[in-house]
Amino acid sequence: ALMKNQVDAMRNFSEEDGVAHFLNSSLNKQEIEKVKQDIVSGKTKLLYVAPESLTKMENIDFLQNVPISFYAVDEAHCISEWGHDFRPEYRRIKPIINEIGPRPVVALTATATPKVQHDIQKTLGMLDAAVFKSSFNRSNLYYEVRKKTDKVDKEIIKYILSQGTKSGIVYCLSRKKVDDFAQILQAN
Repeated sequence: ALMKNQVDAMRNFSEEDGVAHFLNSSLNKQEIEKVKQDIVSGKTKLLYVAPESLTKMENIDFLQNVPISFYAVDEAHCISEWGHDFRPEYRRIKPIINEIGPRPVVALTATATPKVQHDIQKTLGMLDAAVFKSSFNRSNLYYEVRKKTDKVDKEIIKYILSQGTKSGIVYCLSRKKVDDFAQILQAN
């Protein structure tokens, strides 16, 4: 679902159909064929591939014959946290990249301890890579957490109205609650 959400978000930024795709076990043969056609035609600029799909020989053979600019390993902490036993395909990413065709690699994560970071770099053969870190703290953001009451919707609306033209984010625990609360906001 995460790959699909990211592809959908990318497609919202483009007029071009097929600019982004994903390859994983959720696709049927016809959908996989469409993805491959868009890649070969040059429409696709970004392809998300689950490690399990990356290890399939048919995908390796296919990817060896298309131009790849670079590889991005998103949620790279999974290499260390899941790759040892739960999803061993994560540990095979680097050898498969070498088999497809070596290109620059970037590994991205927001949750790596120093030990996990070292394991990622070692597994991907990036021990000498430049590492860029930033804090979770954003000086341009103001965070406020309030105790939830029986009249939470009314309190949030009152607070929003008191903020004038400022922007904000309201977090909800489900999509349904987001939709319900969006309707409440539109009515007020």
